[in-house]
Amino acid sequence: MRLHWLAALAALVLTADIAAAQTATTGRSRSSATETTTTPPASTTTRRPRSAAQLRNDQIMRDCGAEWRRDKTRLQAAGKTWRSFLPECRARRRS
Repeated sequence: MRLHWLAALAALVLTADIAAAQTATTGRSRSSATETTTTPPASTTTRRPRSAAQLRNDQIMRDCGAEWRRDKTRLQAAGKTWRSFLPECRARRRS
């Protein structure tokens, strides 16, 4: 019997702690949301430009995505999924 009371008390304490933590987190997120954040100017970021191979891969992915969206109904009726379609499309686009 004591074990049941002890378990109930522990559950009550844990729920109170969780509620307090959520209130504290919500309070912090509200204050940070009202603060204005500024991003650094583009000149201070140091990102390497994408290579020709990366740019070509990006274009292939865009083209394959557009082809999938255009013919999605027909391809799915043929039993294709995006995962099975993509390697075939990439092979066609590479050559």
